[in-house]
Amino acid sequence: MTVLTRIAALALCAAAAACSNERVVADEPMPAYTRAEVAYAASNRDLRVVIHGNPFGMDAQSFGQLVTDNMQNRVSGVKTHFTTTPNNTARPDYRVVFAFNPAQTMLNSYLCAGQPIRTSPPGGPIVVQGAFCRGGGPLSSATGWLDRPQGPADPDFRQLISDMTFSLFPSNRADGGCSGGPDC
Repeated sequence: MTVLTRIAALALCAAAAACSNERVVADEPMPAYTRAEVAYAASNRDLRVVIHGNPFGMDAQSFGQLVTDNMQNRVSGVKTHFTTTPNNTARPDYRVVFAFNPAQTMLNSYLCAGQPIRTSPPGGPIVVQGAFCRGGGPLSSATGWLDRPQGPADPDFRQLISDMTFSLFPSNRADGGCSGGPDC
């Protein structure tokens, strides 16, 4: 491949990335995060989803269904059912929390505290903070943005939720799953 061809290929890739309307940045999972715990918390059962805010102003139940529909089948190797109305199969200590357009800056870890989260009214770009929680603390968290939302049927919004879910349940950690023990 010639230098000119490489430059053209890189420019095309950069242009395609610049056109993206949504992006997600995942925090490094907590040392306690393991795939085994994800399986324990979510495998073949309901996993509760708590939603704060609503960037489209639609009724809460419909917005919750929109979000959870786009979360399904995004956890590699674990079959779970994300829902805002879990049945008795859900493990009570585990949940996913999303805050859409929080009214003030907050750490993602605050999402698991069980406190009310003030959010901004509908309209404009979307910022969503999310966490996979055990009890009052996060096992993983991420933040996503959608610059130009086109409404609830927007494929970019659906992709944002999908990417957030994928980021909250990574297949492996950067440290290889090592939690600081003697074998690390």
